[in-house]
Amino acid sequence: MLFKGFGLGLFIVVAAVTILSTFGQTYEDFLTKHYDNPKSNVGNRYCNKMMQRRGMTKPKCKEVNSFIHTIKNNIIAVCGTGGKAIDDKLRRSKQQFQVTTCKMKGSSTRPPCDYRENTSLRYIVIACENGLPVHYEEGHI
Repeated sequence: MLFKGFGLGLFIVVAAVTILSTFGQTYEDFLTKHYDNPKSNVGNRYCNKMMQRRGMTKPKCKEVNSFIHTIKNNIIAVCGTGGKAIDDKLRRSKQQFQVTTCKMKGSSTRPPCDYRENTSLRYIVIACENGLPVHYEEGHI
């Protein structure tokens, strides 16, 4: 038997962690990873500095992350009347926000991390729980 005893338990734990990590974040996690208003004045290399400051460069470099530059209430509103459901989990904002997306240069996720920056007005797509954002969907721009 492949999944007998300890092996089955380990499989269940790994599967649960994988599933929960998709949207198993909290509002506080969301703010740490995706909220920066007003846009921090960290000088040159905004993405490199912000990704490091927010803990997304250790133990490996997060490949893509976006920072939203608007007040918290505008983001929260996307979970209600300020957003439109695009499926059973995700909502798209009705208005555009200033967003900076940081993408890794190269393919290695080992530090030191080096990012390029793209700042523009765009709609955001988020997942909400209890009326608060908990996940930013990077795949939608």
